[in-house]
Amino acid sequence: MALPVLSDVAAGGSKVRPVPVSVHGARQLSRSARSRPIKFTNSAEDRFLPTLRRKVTTYFQETGQSRTGGRRILAKGLFYGVLAVALYVLTLSGRFGALGTLLSATACGLFVLLLVTNIAHDAAHDALSGNKKFDRFVHTMIFSLLGSNAYLWRLRHVKSHHNFPNVNGCDVDIDENPFIRLSPNHPGRWYQAYQHLYAPLVYALVALHSIFVQDLIYLFKKRLANLTDIRHPRHQYILFAATKSLYFGLMLGLPMVLLDFAWWQVLIGYLLVTAAQSLVFVFMLIGTRFTEETSFPVVNSEGYLPHSWADHALVTSMDWLPNSRLANFLAGGANAHAAHHLFPNVSHVHYVAITGIIRETASEFQKPYQEAGLMQMMVSHFCLLRRLGRQEIEQA
Repeated sequence: MALPVLSDVAAGGSKVRPVPVSVHGARQLSRSARSRPIKFTNSAEDRFLPTLRRKVTTYFQETGQSRTGGRRILAKGLFYGVLAVALYVLTLSGRFGALGTLLSATACGLFVLLLVTNIAHDAAHDALSGNKKFDRFVHTMIFSLLGSNAYLWRLRHVKSHHNFPNVNGCDVDIDENPFIRLSPNHPGRWYQAYQHLYAPLVYALVALHSIFVQDLIYLFKKRLANLTDIRHPRHQYILFAATKSLYFGLMLGLPMVLLDFAWWQVLIGYLLVTAAQSLVFVFMLIGTRFTEETSFPVVNSEGYLPHSWADHALVTSMDWLPNSRLANFLAGGANAHAAHHLFPNVSHVHYVAITGIIRETASEFQKPYQEAGLMQMMVSHFCLLRRLGRQEIEQA
């Protein structure tokens, strides 16, 4: 059975000793990294990845399963989809007053989010059905219900983040922003000393920022982190407008027409629903990469990262409750970040089993596999925010 092909950047790479650099040097190198190829410090003598791949191949052979989700992912998609549609219809009925309508709308929004993390995410990695055209269609339609453009999200997620997670200038997800300092390689601002206090307010705006700001920036920017000279197919501009129109029609247009509420009441309800979606999404994911335990590797002066491709995936990941089938069912494998980065084209329904293989093999080769409980991970995330927010002030 053929397993998913690793990122192209994982191939090759010679044994190069990393050169230590300061934080200022890290910023300089990350900027220069945009203009030259980056390589991992791979070694033919390190048998961790070949051994891991062999064990995962054996798992699929012995269970007779394919790398896609099969019936389990179909059942999950139907479950979340039916609930989302039923709650949407219930919301538009307006039969339960303002509070009941808000609660049903919020629940609908959260089930749409679960459709994205469970179904659309697998589809983005061609791990849903094995049929790329069908996976692209499902990916586009489900993301449209969340208001984010599926094509642009996949571009940055698959082409940028998965290549070099947590590396400045090479992972669009970690590019510095003026509000939250997530990496020690980003410059600090005085008000970020309080970021561990105001971060939840910023996180509550993630969905709105993605829908109204980020998608437009990505649509017209020619350069995003490691992606250069970006040119989109013409039909994607048309699809962009069509899916945004569909989203606003479903989320604001129909409720304003059908519900017996003032337009501003519907708008407030919409803002509360997107805030709930944002917070659930962020708390499921942000600690998997940004904690005290995860690393933020820096490219050395010769263009090399300090780890092999597989080691890099491990040191930049923090799993939470990876053995829990309930967590897997709800988070869509977001809780098994190491498995996802090592086997991105395998459906998340296999991550509980694959994570056990990763843990066992990492222990065998003395590799740094990291896991925690959800609350422990989030506490570590906010400790990181507090430390990074005060770091620049203490050094000044």
